[in-house]
Amino acid sequence: MNRTPLPPILYIVIRDFGTLGLGSSDPTADRDAAYDEFTFATDAGDPVGVWQIATADGLPVSIIDVTDAFERELQEVCIARDLDWPTVRRLEDNPALKLAAE
Repeated sequence: MNRTPLPPILYIVIRDFGTLGLGSSDPTADRDAAYDEFTFATDAGDPVGVWQIATADGLPVSIIDVTDAFERELQEVCIARDLDWPTVRRLEDNPALKLAAE
């Protein structure tokens, strides 16, 4: 079976859509596309998380939570443009997920 090689870095954005549950964008190698998805979620007030997936030989080798880096970038953009930045609600801050974890 021939597989299309995976890019070395992928991003996935997970959003909590409330009663509809969790959802995600398609994994993308385009950081700008992942950042746009992140800002759409924050603008909508949805809890959000962003993960960076490193790959090697076509397989994932590590997953890193990069939500903090995306949040800092959003704050820097808002400060530079003299805008108020939205509050970033994280997936782990969602009361339903906290209850499920207990």
